[in-house]
Amino acid sequence: MLKTIHVEIDPTGHIQALEPIMFKLEGKALLTLLESDANEESDATLTETKGSVSRTLRLLASPRFQHRPRANLEEVQRRIFAIRDEWNND
Repeated sequence: MLKTIHVEIDPTGHIQALEPIMFKLEGKALLTLLESDANEESDATLTETKGSVSRTLRLLASPRFQHRPRANLEEVQRRIFAIRDEWNND
């Protein structure tokens, strides 16, 4: 089975995966080199794509996230049951 991962190759030839690798690294591989953009800004956008681990970690560490409002579990359950009952009564 073919699998594709996004990697970055530094000037010394070392390969760094830019996403988690969820399979065993073993076997053969083909390497396709993409044209390198002289603009470092585009490299930053590649590593800041949706679902990026670095963005998630920054969010979790941010003061805004740390001080977010917390829901009352009992109130949430009451609202769920009320909506569920309303659905069943229609």
